[in-house]
Amino acid sequence: MNKKFVTHDELKISQLETQNKLIQLDNKTDTKFSELSSKIDSKFNILDNKIDNLEKNIPIIIENTLYKEREYQQNQQKENRRFFWGTIIIGGISAVAAIISAIVSFH
Repeated sequence: MNKKFVTHDELKISQLETQNKLIQLDNKTDTKFSELSSKIDSKFNILDNKIDNLEKNIPIIIENTLYKEREYQQNQQKENRRFFWGTIIIGGISAVAAIISAIVSFH
């Protein structure tokens, strides 16, 4: 038999096989698109949840930041008071020492 020619039955079988392969490819493509669509939907759901949580967390984040800033300011005020009083005390001691040395040196 010559391979250049096919019978009607062979042609129908080949067409059916090709059609089955196309149907399988179409089903695979549909399945892949469905999976991809569900993945995209789940990613958007995750993003939506993160955005919702961020909206809830923003006041807490701001409050914590303000609290830390207030603590920092209070510590700075304490340090400034210590520096001020330390300077006054050391200056006073220096003035008293200068007066005492002046009195001692003139007598």
